[in-house]
Amino acid sequence: MKLFSKIFNSGRASDPGALTRITRTEVLEGFAIPGIINNMQYHFTNLQVYSDGLIYCWEMVDLAMFKQKLDQGWVVTAIPDGAAISIFGLGHWYIEQGVWLHTKATLYQYVYALVKQLNPALENLQNCHGSSTRKVGNINVAKHSIPDAKPFYLDNPGTVFPDRIHGAQFHCFYRDTDTKTYLAQLSLYESGRIEITNLPGQKVFSFEDIRELVDKKTITTTLDPGETVTILNLGSFKIVSGAGVDILDKLNELTDKFRELNGQENSITKCARIFEAYKATPTLQLKNELKEAYEAVPEHQRMFVGNMDTKDYEVRQVIYGDSIKKEWQEAYGFPYPYADMPKPVDE
Repeated sequence: MKLFSKIFNSGRASDPGALTRITRTEVLEGFAIPGIINNMQYHFTNLQVYSDGLIYCWEMVDLAMFKQKLDQGWVVTAIPDGAAISIFGLGHWYIEQGVWLHTKATLYQYVYALVKQLNPALENLQNCHGSSTRKVGNINVAKHSIPDAKPFYLDNPGTVFPDRIHGAQFHCFYRDTDTKTYLAQLSLYESGRIEITNLPGQKVFSFEDIRELVDKKTITTTLDPGETVTILNLGSFKIVSGAGVDILDKLNELTDKFRELNGQENSITKCARIFEAYKATPTLQLKNELKEAYEAVPEHQRMFVGNMDTKDYEVRQVIYGDSIKKEWQEAYGFPYPYADMPKPVDE
């Protein structure tokens, strides 16, 4: 007590010295629910609702700001007939005969109810005070970073402290036993456990089951004109036209992620590694290895073998030559902006 009094009751400011700066990481549970973002086109997305009252709708907002996003038309509850729905990693379809379940008011009430389910006392809710950014010097930075949301299941759920087993998530279409086609979420775990959700009832499979489900077209990326798609708790619509990624590419993407979850190199990482090796030592052997690695990447993911700017243009220039420059100019209308890739020294 004497030491406490000496430090805190001395009547003068105390110098704490050079203290160690620390941070802590806290796990917050939430729900991923189907939603639509209206940003030049209509994007299907998972709205992420967390127990502290934050909602991710392409930025982290509190409940009051989420209501503003609804009022401003950033988050919408319907897609007009004749417009298209874009689903990242899956495809793009024009729709008609949409039947939508929510108004702005009921979607807000649904999200609020989920927060309350996660946090019954509504304790310690986040308040962004009307802005998702803060000023650091002359730069606006996000108050809350983009969450790396991952699905999980509980291992040994009957124990006091069950382990959370995290996985990876994908969108797919699932033709259920009720004859309806659902826009579903597929969660994949390192054990090979597969969960299909956003259905009337969760389905659980093993990784070995996936090929059979694909062959039976139970899991698909291809929709027929006139086929009705149901998005649970959001609405339904009929397909007019459009296209999805090739189902075999999607299957390869799942296989890639399964390898990654089990500590193995995926096809994108392998391609990027060989590309760096080629740039350091451009040989014909590495060029051939790069071609093989690049063409093993699922087609809809090949843009990720480079950085955000170059995408896969530099890799393709190495493999396929200067025709890539012409392709760029025809697509964008100005000269190819990236550095020439070295030719193999032994070609």
